[in-house]
Amino acid sequence: MSPLDRLERLTDLVLVLLNAKRPLTLSELARDVPGYPEGRDARRQAFERDKRLLREEGIPLITEQVEGPEQFGYRIDPDTFYLPDLHLTPDEQAALQLAVAGVHLGDPSGRDALAKLGATGMGDARPLASLDPPDALVPLFDAVGVRASVRFTHRGVARTMTPAGLWFRWGRWYVVGWDHDRQAARSFRVDRIEDLPVVGAEGSGRLPEGFDASSAVPEEPWRTGGDDAEEVEILVDAIEAERVLDELGPASLLERLDDGSVRVRFPVSNRIALRSWLLGLLDHALVLGPPEVRDEVIGWLRSVADAPPAPDTPAPTTPIEEVLAAARAGAGSHDDHHAVRDVRHRLRRLMAIVGWLAKVGAAPIEEVVERFGLAHDELVGELELAACCGIPPYSPDVLMEIVVTDSSVEAHLPDGLARPRRLTPAEGFALSAAARTILAVPGADADGSHARAAAKLEAVLGAREGLNVDLPTPPLLADVQRLVGEQRSAEIEYHSGSSDEVTERRIDPVQVVSLDGHWYLDAYCHRADGLRRFRVDRIRRLVELSDVAGALPAPRPPSADAFVPGPGTEVVRLELAPDAAWVLDAVPVLESSPLPEGGVNVTLAVGGTAWFERVLLQAGPGARVLGPAEWLDVGRRAASRVLARYGG
Repeated sequence: MSPLDRLERLTDLVLVLLNAKRPLTLSELARDVPGYPEGRDARRQAFERDKRLLREEGIPLITEQVEGPEQFGYRIDPDTFYLPDLHLTPDEQAALQLAVAGVHLGDPSGRDALAKLGATGMGDARPLASLDPPDALVPLFDAVGVRASVRFTHRGVARTMTPAGLWFRWGRWYVVGWDHDRQAARSFRVDRIEDLPVVGAEGSGRLPEGFDASSAVPEEPWRTGGDDAEEVEILVDAIEAERVLDELGPASLLERLDDGSVRVRFPVSNRIALRSWLLGLLDHALVLGPPEVRDEVIGWLRSVADAPPAPDTPAPTTPIEEVLAAARAGAGSHDDHHAVRDVRHRLRRLMAIVGWLAKVGAAPIEEVVERFGLAHDELVGELELAACCGIPPYSPDVLMEIVVTDSSVEAHLPDGLARPRRLTPAEGFALSAAARTILAVPGADADGSHARAAAKLEAVLGAREGLNVDLPTPPLLADVQRLVGEQRSAEIEYHSGSSDEVTERRIDPVQVVSLDGHWYLDAYCHRADGLRRFRVDRIRRLVELSDVAGALPAPRPPSADAFVPGPGTEVVRLELAPDAAWVLDAVPVLESSPLPEGGVNVTLAVGGTAWFERVLLQAGPGARVLGPAEWLDVGRRAASRVLARYGG
């Protein structure tokens, strides 16, 4: 059965169930809705697929017991099919539109939600922030809203919990709630959930009286994973001193030395997380005490420095641009559910078109084309299909009356269809996450239209205060934002994370964007003679110039990904032992393939030696470079260099 036939069947099914005065059995539905197979088993299978798709689209198909041999009937309750009125003011609706345009979440759910709400004038905008929500996040958001328990597997362990909230912090999403098995408050990194959470019935979740979700929100990684904290003292050189102080807070400062370095002390309850953070600073920091922590770090570095080299294998010869293109194409080319996703998208869009036409009655056809992003012929085809849908007996008086001419669309539809349809969990999450991200931007008005719109939305979704976004505030962020707004040129001193070099640069700012928990400045760099991306917390000094950057041609902004391959980027292959497989979650991986013994081979795009040194030191002896030859000793050389600072 073609996708077009199924879309017509699904549209008729929704209309029939929505207008049903009583639950209808499958036999009655097969009689009233064209397109179902004749055979009983085939009909049941087709209906179950349709039922699952409708529920995934947020259409609440209700199953009720009825008298007779079939025992069950089905209907759609209009009160749950339609979204309660959010009572959004024009400025609040505009705020949601700006939030969806500025916060990229990787799929069109936010725009779909706005279409249901009747938003107008949606256009593209440069991203203000880009968050990467793992697949498990939407079911968890749904569970928070309906106070349901969830089951999932986290790092190989089955968990049952009642989620109380979701937090974006430190560049990661966390679910916070009550762990039923351990009878304690717990937080879990959502990207480490290995399956889609199974959401229980509405109201099945239980939280202890007075439960405070914020008490279980993860702190810095080195403060999690244990109950007993120990005070650790480190020395940080002048290059990284201010950035580390900003991260740890002023209370950690013990002493400023004449050369610009600092001694800091802070509590640690997770030595593994501390080691990873510390080695990310390369030889800009070393542990002073306590001795056992210092010795652990030294032992780890020696294990990397003394690791035997891997035999060199032929280096990849494919240019980095082709490898990246192949990786992107592969990510979308192995989808067994493409046809299902297509009909879901078309059903969602058709319902939005019909709802909007029911409200406005008539519109120029070009306006409809632009509003819903369809080609002219595609729109005509979808509207012709909709005009064939209705309720039994499908006579002209009960079909949806839609007339399409060369210049206009005119519709006479039931008033009920003009009401906004209930949001899917993905759409509700997208709107809420976008609004909360805008509110997390430094300088946002906590009582303005974004906040009011978010509160009204979350009250209807049942997820009030259930979603929280924390974004950092680097010391120079406000200055950088002002430069972008005023289009002023500047001179900066910048510590590159990829090369570990400190350089002086003249820049013309283009945009500021938050990606994966860090703020970046996209700017035209005169030193590089091209567009470059600078992490704001690595800008050590900024001097505003009187020149107006707008006098130069505005270069095209790079992608919304934090990693943008530049000149000199190379393809490097790694073999990762099971205990180093976390690299897959932490850095951009172009390709990966599992090994029989449990490890994995990965292909990375490496833009600088210092960046790769951090990966190898943090992964430790569980990571071996396979090639090219010039990269084989990078980890061992870096470990030996850092060991020299310890006198080893």
